[in-house]
Amino acid sequence: MKSWMKARLIIAVMMLGLTTGCLMSVAQAADSIVGRWRLVSWVEEETESKAQHRNFGEKPNGILMYTADGRMSVIFTDPRRQPPASPKATDAEAAQLYRGIVAYSGSYRLEGDKVLVHVDASWNRAWDGTDRPPTTIEVKGERLTSKTAPFVSPFLGKRMVATLVWERVK
Repeated sequence: MKSWMKARLIIAVMMLGLTTGCLMSVAQAADSIVGRWRLVSWVEEETESKAQHRNFGEKPNGILMYTADGRMSVIFTDPRRQPPASPKATDAEAAQLYRGIVAYSGSYRLEGDKVLVHVDASWNRAWDGTDRPPTTIEVKGERLTSKTAPFVSPFLGKRMVATLVWERVK
């Protein structure tokens, strides 16, 4: 075989190997987040003052789910939420219940260590049909840590970065 053909063959095999390795790495990253996760902590930090807020207290309730086919849903609630006094909440009770929840679902895709979500339905109608800012994720053992890009908090109206820690549900 001529040397230039041999060189082309070697380069082609190397490129195939690199491409396959990258695809496997992306697939492994996707596999690592698929499943159900329970919220352990949620902290929002103001981008300017660095003040930290735990909007739903020290032990918020929450479940995050990622499916293998690229769907996700999340709900987290303030454990201090009180049920309404009767089956039909008053306006004041409904407002309090609304302020004690975050919930949305949609599609997701991974780009490196970032999760990008397109929201189909949300507790906050302003998010419906939008793309959420990218979230950086890291999975270590049975813990998933997600850190948002800066956004305006619907609870405080200030620019924040949120860090959420999730534990895999078995």
